[in-house]
Amino acid sequence: MCNDILKLLKIKDENIQVMKVEEDVEVRGQLSTVVYGTLSYKPEACMKCGCVNDGQIHKHGKRVSRLTLLKSQESNVYLNLAKERFKCLHCSKTFTAQTSIVDSHCFITNRVKLAIPHRLTRVQSELDIANDCSVSPSTVKRCLHKLSQSLTVKPSSGLPRHISIDEFKSVKNVTTAMSFLFVNNETNQIIDILEDRRIHKLKEYFYRFDRRERIAVRTVTADMYEPYINFVHEVFPNAILIFDRFHIVQHLNRELNKQRISVMNAYRYKSSTDYTKLKKHWRLFLSDRQDINSYEYFWSKSFKTYTTSRDILGYLLNLDQQLYDTYMLVHQLREALKQCDWLRFKEILRGVEKKQVSRGVWRVIRFYKKYEYVLYATIQHPMFNNGAIEGINNKIKLIKRVSYGYRNFNNFKARILIIFKLYQ
Repeated sequence: MCNDILKLLKIKDENIQVMKVEEDVEVRGQLSTVVYGTLSYKPEACMKCGCVNDGQIHKHGKRVSRLTLLKSQESNVYLNLAKERFKCLHCSKTFTAQTSIVDSHCFITNRVKLAIPHRLTRVQSELDIANDCSVSPSTVKRCLHKLSQSLTVKPSSGLPRHISIDEFKSVKNVTTAMSFLFVNNETNQIIDILEDRRIHKLKEYFYRFDRRERIAVRTVTADMYEPYINFVHEVFPNAILIFDRFHIVQHLNRELNKQRISVMNAYRYKSSTDYTKLKKHWRLFLSDRQDINSYEYFWSKSFKTYTTSRDILGYLLNLDQQLYDTYMLVHQLREALKQCDWLRFKEILRGVEKKQVSRGVWRVIRFYKKYEYVLYATIQHPMFNNGAIEGINNKIKLIKRVSYGYRNFNNFKARILIIFKLYQ
């Protein structure tokens, strides 16, 4: 029976013997299962002076330690282990029997210590981890800091050849409340997280790396945050800057949607039916043109007739000439980008006149014209984008939400690195 209990508890130390088991014992305000056992053996030598045991070491009482084990059946489990004490007649000093299930002077077993890092890689709060492992939140925090030290990037680690950069909403005490994240764009693994995204702080960080490492970087993929452009060219002289395709399309779609809303509001008091139609069918303006149905008829409550999606879109675009021109421009640019047709993209871009499109779209067009060379590199390298880093950002938001927020950036960074880099 004793051996069966030890097997259930995953205790392999043959020097431990179970005496009894008590259930529903109150420990630290919770009903728990307490296993009583003893640890005894004949020591080979004195742990203090190293004297070989040839009758010089005698038993000298016992010391009881309450050891924390992993939960069983959602109940806390503790091992009240009576450890044998020994006295060496050679040096007149005493020492306690040692076991492999727990480190010296510790009361948290090694299996619990291994379970904490494993749970830290999951998206759950540190308080939940502490409750699951029957330890205090401070113990989880210490384990977090210990693990994060081994994951810190050093300048000697080098830089990957293809980098993706982005920022994310960080803790409140960070300047501008935004932190910087960069990943390996080939393996999609996080390289490091910086507290401050301001350019002078980024330069200070990256200049720690050897110039040969920075020169060897081939591509840097980023969103359309303008300060990053000069920063990339200065820090990575040979790198090709690539805009994330999602952000290129997002800027166009946002301005097209604003123009639709502007026309919609103009019809609010002129024609309530057209206002309702523009408001209800907003998705048609943003959908790809080839995906809009032109042959399946359905009953439309707005038009009170059978019609198709393409007919509805055609009617709405004819309400305003500038809306029509803006729609055509945005979708032509999107299609050229999707087909990786740089000549077509450049032709459309250079053929735009200010009076044809809305003010917002013209602002985007001017930005695109200013950085034509970046858009050229983007279309020439369709395999590089910020998809992976945007997914990482979404998971960072989930970590923050599940943990009820973070106050300290170092704790937040440590948790992110452990979840994304440990056991991968």
